Amino acid sequence: MLKEEAIRFLDAQSYLVLATSSSNRVTARTISCVNKGLTIYFQTDRNFLKSKQIEQNPNVALCAANVQIEGIAKTRNHPFDALNAELLELFKKKHALAFNTYAHLKNQIVIEVEPKFITFWKYIDNKPLRDYLYVEKTKAQREYYDISD
Repeated sequence: MLKEEAIRFLDAQSYLVLATSSSNRVTARTISCVNKGLTIYFQTDRNFLKSKQIEQNPNVALCAANVQIEGIAKTRNHPFDALNAELLELFKKKHALAFNTYAHLKNQIVIEVEPKFITFWKYIDNKPLRDYLYVEKTKAQREYYDISD
């Protein structure tokens, strides 16, 4: 159930904030993204800081609203590479302007993020809680946040 909720959430997102780090430097920026199930994709320039940081440290985090995602990033070559054929239509549909402006450039690459851990911050009956999805373990857990003094 939580996995399906996560997929619905990602399907509804056009943008996520991506955090990357290397050499004791953490940076974050908004990315235009698409997804297939829980797997998240975005295109970028191979020479940009985020690409260089991912090369050095593939552990990344993404967020939007009250959802946080931790995952492992990897490069999938140029957007027009045969490996990315299925993603082209998703990018064109969701981000036509960015796709048409950048996808043809020689330094463009697609980055894939495979989520490992997803946290949802929620309120149910006015009680704050966090739902955790451990993707690889296919396990979900709920933890209420104690606001009593």
